[in-house]
Amino acid sequence: MQHTPVLLHETIDGLTLEPGFTVVDATLGLGGHSAAILEKIGSHGVLVGIELDHNARTHAEKRLENYAATKHLIQGSFVELNQILRTLNIDSVHAVLFDLGWNSSQLEAGRGFSFMKDEPLLMTLRSDIDEDTITAAHVVNTWSTKDLRETIGTLGEESFAGRIAEAIVAERKNGPIETSGRLAEIVESAVPVWYRNKKTHPATKTFQALRIVVNDELSSITTGVQAAFERLAPKGRIAIITFHSLEDGLVKRLFKSLEKEHNAHIITKKPITPTREETQSNPRARSAKLRIIEKHA
Repeated sequence: MQHTPVLLHETIDGLTLEPGFTVVDATLGLGGHSAAILEKIGSHGVLVGIELDHNARTHAEKRLENYAATKHLIQGSFVELNQILRTLNIDSVHAVLFDLGWNSSQLEAGRGFSFMKDEPLLMTLRSDIDEDTITAAHVVNTWSTKDLRETIGTLGEESFAGRIAEAIVAERKNGPIETSGRLAEIVESAVPVWYRNKKTHPATKTFQALRIVVNDELSSITTGVQAAFERLAPKGRIAIITFHSLEDGLVKRLFKSLEKEHNAHIITKKPITPTREETQSNPRARSAKLRIIEKHA
């Protein structure tokens, strides 16, 4: 299972880590960033890694097992950050990292994240799926045309959201839309021919919108960042890597609010972006942006 962490050196340098620090990797993933964190904090450091995806956390455990620091690798969401730290009896931390990207193993988890495969239309990483769990299938099969249009237009920034929403509602009359492949076909048929021939797949933005709404990503970011700032020690830093404009805009506003209303200083007046060399070797880094904030004493 291969995964190259994005903006690795810029992030680790920006967090100004020292031996003995307590650090939260709020999006542990496969452990790429955490491995670099552990190198910096050494045997007396403490790492709290939080990951919703069971398979990713298991992989990270194996990757990080030989580091001597104290490691708490928790299956859960960074929305629960306060509760997790309270359970671990950790009052404050020196740094927190949020990498808001999705690694390839998650997108290939058989849950309908990819429009390139025909999989059950779930789009959630939760393993405890029951009848109350909101899935992408629930959204596309029960939401009104208006709600679908607004969701796809706003969260997907899709200019053909109206046509796509109407096509989804029309098609589901022929039977429930239950797989990612069928949804991708519906979206493709709804947009103009020239739009289908673009470099990116015509369903990209629709799938983004559904993934965001199913996982409540934007409000989760707000909750997680606010909790992280509360737990941050004086001179502690938060680093956040985003991958689309909705996330980056939200983080920018959150940081400005923290700077204005609390004792904080934005380190990155403009977001740090990958070098040309990184984007060539790791194409998924193309849209990545890194922002860092420091809590004053």
